[in-house]
Order: sequence, then C-alpha cells, then structure tokens
Amino acid sequence: MARFRAALAVSIATLVGTTALLTTASMADSQEAVTLRMWSLSEEGAPEFFEYAKGEFAKTHPHVTIVNEFYPNEAYKTNLQIALVGSEPPDIFFNWAGEASSRLIADKLVLDITDLGARPNGFMSEISDAWRSSFEKNGRSYGVPIEAVSKYFFYNINYFEKHQLKVPATFDELAGVCRAVRAADPEVVPLPLGNSERWKVIHYISMLNDRVVGSQTTAGDYALTHADDALFTDPGYVEAWQKLLDLKSAGCFQDAPNATSPEVTRTMFSSEISPMIYCGTWCMPIIDAEGYNGYGLFRMPPVAGGRGDPNTNFLVPQGYQVSVKTPHADAAVEWLSFLVSGPVAAKFAEFRKAIPSNPDNIGTVPGATEQFNWMIGDVSKVSKGVNSLDVILEQPVAEAYLNAGVEILTGSITPSQAMDKIRAAAIQTKAEAAR
Repeated sequence: MARFRAALAVSIATLVGTTALLTTASMADSQEAVTLRMWSLSEEGAPEFFEYAKGEFAKTHPHVTIVNEFYPNEAYKTNLQIALVGSEPPDIFFNWAGEASSRLIADKLVLDITDLGARPNGFMSEISDAWRSSFEKNGRSYGVPIEAVSKYFFYNINYFEKHQLKVPATFDELAGVCRAVRAADPEVVPLPLGNSERWKVIHYISMLNDRVVGSQTTAGDYALTHADDALFTDPGYVEAWQKLLDLKSAGCFQDAPNATSPEVTRTMFSSEISPMIYCGTWCMPIIDAEGYNGYGLFRMPPVAGGRGDPNTNFLVPQGYQVSVKTPHADAAVEWLSFLVSGPVAAKFAEFRKAIPSNPDNIGTVPGATEQFNWMIGDVSKVSKGVNSLDVILEQPVAEAYLNAGVEILTGSITPSQAMDKIRAAAIQTKAEAAR
C-alpha cells in the first residue's frame, strides 16, 4: 500500500508538472499576434532608434510587431488629420503637446491611457508629473511625452574668434553681430532664414513675444480668455514683429527667405558659408552627421525693456498618442511605456541627440558631444519653456500668425497690420467657440 501511495504521488506530481507545462505553453500560444502601426516624423536618428527599440521590446513581447512609418514635417500634419477620421488610422502617432494634441482630445480621436499607464512598469512611474502634464487634460493622460525640442542660435566659434565677435548678450548685440559680419564681407549671410514652410518665423516670433510682452499677458491672449476689447492689443506684439524686421534691416537674412527651405539654410551653416543659424536641437545630429562640429550655442537674447523673463527658452514637449480606434490599446501603451523606461530613453538620446523625457540614465550616453552635454545642462536651467505659436494657438489664429510672418518678410504688411489680422482671427475664433 505504501508503494502504491508513493507511485500515485509520483504520478500526480508528474501530471501536475505536465499540466503546468502545457498550460504555460498554451498561454504563450494563446497570445494573439499584434501589429501596431506607428507614425513618426522622419528625423535624424529616428529609424535607427526604433529598430533598436523594436528588437529589445520583442524579447519580452514576441507576439507584438511594430510597423514604423515616417513622414516629413508638413506632409505629416496633413496626412494625420485625414487618417485619424478614416477607417484605418495608425494605432500610435507622433504629436506635439499643446493645441495640436488638445484638439484631438476634444474631438475624441485619442484614447485616455491613464489607467493603462498606471500598471506596473507603465509610463506613469517612468516620467515626472511635469512631463506627463504636457499631454494631460482634466488630470487624465492622453499621450506619452518622449522628448522635448529646444532652439538655440548655433554659431561658428572659429569665425567669431577670427573676427573678434562676442556672443551677444542682448538682442541689440545680436543685430550688431549681423552688421559686423556684413561689414567684413557684404556677400556673407550672417543668419540665413528658411521660411518656405512658414514655421521658421513662427519660432522667432514665439520667443520675441515672450521676451517683449511676457507670459503674464500672452497667456490670456493665447488661450483667448481676455476680453474682446483687450485681446492681442498689447503694443508689445507689434514691437516683437518690429524686432524681426530689425534683424532684417541689420542684414541678418538672405534675400527671399520665404522661398528658402530650412534644409538649405542649415547646409549654409554646416558648410561654414554662414556663421550663425537659429535652429532646433534636432539640427544638432544633422550638423554633426554632415561633419561639422566647430560650433557653440546661445539662447535668444533678452530684449531691452522687455517684460518677459530672460531665463525662459523655446521648449516644446513632443510624444505619442494612441488612436481611439486601435484594437490593441494594451500593447500600444506597453510599447510607449517601454520607450520612456530609463535605459531605452538614454538610447533615444544617443541615437537622436535629443532631450529625453526620462533623464535617469542620461549620464550613460556614449560619445555625447560637447554641444549635446552643454544643451542638456542648459535646458535644466530654463525657468520656463516657451511653446511654439503654431502648436499652442487655436488653428485659425495660428494660421493668421503663419501668414503674417510671410507677409511681414516681404514688406506687404506692417507689424500693426499683421496684429490687426491676428486680433480679428482671435475674436472670431473665440466667438465661434462660445456658440
């Protein structure tokens, strides 16, 4: 009987073990194959980073296939609007924090991912409250910030030393540098401007509004909460446009900036044809890849008499949102949470030379350039980020600003006339929203 009980125990143990193995195998087999379509901007280092990340993610999620699709900036904005209201939108897509993401939240085109992100290893535990807030509405998360982009004046260190030029500490000194460059050689364009896609001037005026008018006033105008008779009436807005024209009068720009692409002006700088360029942090890996690294960086200088905080700088959070139509919300959020985990975020910084939303492992980035390390340090000192007007303004007001930039550069309207058009667009947009 004892031998029978022992044999029975062995048989039961074997059966339990076999059943456990079969159950585990069955669970693995039961995980249905998932394909996530992900739309991104075609930026330097992005394809390489996502290939790396997909390989690492597959180690723990072998049933998930990520299909990355990349688009140039302007084409992306148009294609995304069409796709999201169609029958087959991407599961995950890149977007800018601000009006661009808020509009999709209001239109119920993106998923509330708060609860999914609160799961173990979810993005809620990986990034700070400040970062998460960039894609939040009413305390709920509608996106995962991956990075932030900033803007600086890049300058040719050797050129500045050769011509005894100092990094400008004020806006007037910036215009003075342009005049000095033209005096040394009238054929040299000091600060080329490529506004063929209209957003280059918007980045200038976003910072100039902040420098001249200050956020205490701009906040109510941008949000359309000021009374109609006060909306965009501060004279500082006209002055900000005039500051742009002051740079033009100082000879900073080339002829026909509205017909020049951003890529052309970037090449003018990296090939050392021009000694300066106002460029985003996304330009850094491109310029490095083109073989030029003899540059330094400085922020948009303060404007004399301006009411803005001189310690702010252009800083726009960017990330990914999940389509409300996706059938794979769990997998989508797991993938996005993986992207902002410490080690992967450091790899993002390595591939993209960008500012990751999770900086925990930033010190491990190999081969970081002197400029990259300076930029990471400088961003940490910014008192407040200044978002781009075409991102934070309601679309009709943003369009009025974009169009005004083109017309002001051509001289077809004055700064005062530009603000008249912008104010009219703001009042009409506010009225329509109240209906």
